[in-house]
Amino acid sequence: MNTSIGPLAGKRILVTRPKEQAAPLISLIRENGGLPLSFPIVSIKGVKNEVSLLNNLSSYQWIIFTSKNGVDHFFQLISDCNLTLGDVKFAAVGEKTAESLRTRGITSILVPKHFHAESLVKTLKKHVLPQEKILFPKGNLAPSFIKEELRGTALIDELVVYKTESEDHLDWSLVHQADCLFFMSPSAVTFMSRGLDTEEVLKKPVICVGPTTKKAAEECGYHRVLMPKQFTAEDMVNCAISYFQGGS
Repeated sequence: MNTSIGPLAGKRILVTRPKEQAAPLISLIRENGGLPLSFPIVSIKGVKNEVSLLNNLSSYQWIIFTSKNGVDHFFQLISDCNLTLGDVKFAAVGEKTAESLRTRGITSILVPKHFHAESLVKTLKKHVLPQEKILFPKGNLAPSFIKEELRGTALIDELVVYKTESEDHLDWSLVHQADCLFFMSPSAVTFMSRGLDTEEVLKKPVICVGPTTKKAAEECGYHRVLMPKQFTAEDMVNCAISYFQGGS
């Protein structure tokens, strides 16, 4: 689409998503006339820590996921270990994560009404039986909120299947060129603040994918922190459109 037209006409949007995951979001920005600036400050890599937990995979009644990365790297791990899943129930924090499970042939997935960790915990408490075992594949920087909240309701083991690191060799001048910053995770906010937290940058509007990322941005000192009602890339773009057209 010609960037001289469209609701984001000429607006430069900094995309901090990992480069291998950024293409759909970049396309959405372009389709609406915006100028995406690829700035993959986050790097995601699979790990094989604590794989001993997988030796007892059949002992779990539930496997829960809070990100597509968790799904992708968990299934890669069990594939590498030549393991198969038995009769286990699945829960996902939102539709995008659930869709990653569906692509693997899993059709029965518990998804909360609101796509965030607090809602997932409330939903699980209604469905998990006392003393059932839950496996939670996650990233190394993911908080233990779910495990703590389910303490006393179920037995939950966390399994780190990927690590989140800051990417090196980035063109930091792009941050100054941007009219708006897109943050898809708290780690992206943190890594940005380590590299560049000048008042000029903190005054730029930022759009965060969900409440945890929004909280991180607010704590880092950003002045204008926005968040869509639904926590998807599409809704982030719509949020940017609303902001630049004076709707928020």
